[in-house]
Amino acid sequence: MLEALSRYIATEIKKADPDGPTSVEVMEYALGIKITEVSSILMVAIIAWMTGHFLGSLLALVTIMFVRRFSGGAHFSNLTFCVCFTTAICVTIPLVSLNLSTILIINACSVLVFLVYAPNHFIYIHKTNNHKYYKTVCVLICAVNFFVQSHIICLSLAIQAFSILPLWKGGERKWIRNWREL
Repeated sequence: MLEALSRYIATEIKKADPDGPTSVEVMEYALGIKITEVSSILMVAIIAWMTGHFLGSLLALVTIMFVRRFSGGAHFSNLTFCVCFTTAICVTIPLVSLNLSTILIINACSVLVFLVYAPNHFIYIHKTNNHKYYKTVCVLICAVNFFVQSHIICLSLAIQAFSILPLWKGGERKWIRNWREL
C-alpha cells in the first residue's frame, strides 16, 4: 500500500516536471522512506495514546529510529509491513516490565552485539567520513542506559541489536554507488 502511494506521488511529480533530473524510481524510493517514517510515527502516537502509554511508546520509537540510523539493520521488503511491525513493537515495549538485573543483562548483550556487528547497513547508499564512529555511538547509547536503567530503552536497543545480526537473507554488506544498482 505504501509502495503504491509513493509510486503515485513520484509519478505525479514527474508529470508536473517531466524534464526534472530525478527519475521516478529515485523519487519513489525517497518518498517511500519518508512516508514510512511519518506513518510509523503517526501510528505509534495514535495507538499509544489510545492505550495510555504515549510517552513510553514514543521513547521506544525514538530509541529505535535513532540507533537504527547508526547501526543499520535488516529491512522488510514491504513498507506497509515495516510500519505495522514497528508500530506493534513500539506500543508493546512499554507493557513489558523488567527487573533491574534483567535490564542490565539484556543491555550488556546489546552492547556486545553493537560492538561486534555495528554498523551493519545491509545496503549502504553513501559511506560517510563519520561512518567509523557509528559503532561508538551505538555502544555509548547502550552505556548511558546502564545509568538510566530504562526497561523501554533496554528492550528497544535489544530489538535493534537483533536486527543487525547477520542472520537475515542479504546479511552481507553491499556498497551501492548509485541508484541504478538498487
